[in-house]
Amino acid sequence: MYKYKLLIISLVLCLTANMVFAQNIVLQIGSTAPANSPWDLGLKKLAAEWSSISGGRVKIAFPKSVSSSSQEDLIQKLKFNLDGVILDTTGLGLIENDAYFLSMPSVIRNNSEYDTVMNAAIPLIKNKIGDRYEFIAAAKGGWIYFFSNQEINTPDDLRKVRMGVNRNMENITRLFQSIGVRTVKADSSSTLLQFNSGALDAMYSSPLFVAALWSQYKRVISHMTAYPLAPFFGALIINSRSWNRIPDDLKARLIASAEKVFKEIGEQSGKLELEAIGTMKANGLTVSAASELNNKIWNNFYNEKLNSDVIKWFSEDFVKSILKVTGR
Repeated sequence: MYKYKLLIISLVLCLTANMVFAQNIVLQIGSTAPANSPWDLGLKKLAAEWSSISGGRVKIAFPKSVSSSSQEDLIQKLKFNLDGVILDTTGLGLIENDAYFLSMPSVIRNNSEYDTVMNAAIPLIKNKIGDRYEFIAAAKGGWIYFFSNQEINTPDDLRKVRMGVNRNMENITRLFQSIGVRTVKADSSSTLLQFNSGALDAMYSSPLFVAALWSQYKRVISHMTAYPLAPFFGALIINSRSWNRIPDDLKARLIASAEKVFKEIGEQSGKLELEAIGTMKANGLTVSAASELNNKIWNNFYNEKLNSDVIKWFSEDFVKSILKVTGR
């Protein structure tokens, strides 16, 4: 009888421990978002909402040890000690090449097209990476423009400059080189030094990034194009093994919460981008005049390359789906 009671007690303790373990899930999410940025504040809000929705069963933690990691490092850590990561366009392209297509010049031309394209693209990307990751939600971070030490108004002007290109964006490098642009490998940590040394004349970047370092960049950058090269966005990706730990009855509500918060992140980022451009203009930046003619010239220029070369670098089904919803 005594042994029987001990067995019952042991079983109860084991079941109780398993229930507690199952009910309390802490997701370690890697993020490099700057403190108090729309992404940082939005992710903190998301953590609070997921805890509330789940009754405390699902919590999000943001390890400070990864705050300065590269996109490659985040993806590597996602395989071992992280449950999820916030990836930008570059990072998404590293796990699914077709994601790069969305950031190729002139594929997405304005905010309205961005919404239309992403509604079509996200389900396709989810399907492509679904065996490894759960694509939770995405948010637009803003637009990419050319920043340079000389005026760039037309495609011909591109051939006069040495263009800094992200080391991981091979497709962008190939595109620029195919139109006669001299490319120089660069990243966010090296461009300022390369401008100062004379190795670079231009780069493509976000006004938010350039504005954050404008006190330094204004010594080497004088111009910004009015024509947006492409949108950039970020997404929350959770690896499948971690997502499968979450009770099924919570998943739809957690995703809906993330989509709402990420929409707010995108809206706030858009407002800050306009403010950033205004601040830089007030402090010496010259922004080329926007015109329908110039936009048409740029779009026609990129479309020629899009149809002859670019579409060959991505999955045919993905390209066709995206171009169909844009009407091109």
